[in-house]
Amino acid sequence: MITKKDIQKLSYEQALKDLEKVITDLETGTLALEEMIAQFEVGKELLTHCQNLLDQAELRVREVGEIEKATTDDRDDA
Repeated sequence: MITKKDIQKLSYEQALKDLEKVITDLETGTLALEEMIAQFEVGKELLTHCQNLLDQAELRVREVGEIEKATTDDRDDA
């Protein structure tokens, strides 16, 4: 079973792939109750990790946009 520590090391793409597998496993309804709960918890951690990575990427894009805007504004002022 994947741990929180393992999840933190995953790329966005791998975490999303693992999350999709968890969802598929849960939707089949063939897991025992304890395994379903464990998979649900893993899925929740994967989802949180994916959201954090997306938030970080969005912040980076905004920062680059602000730097570019500032550079463009400086050129316009010259």
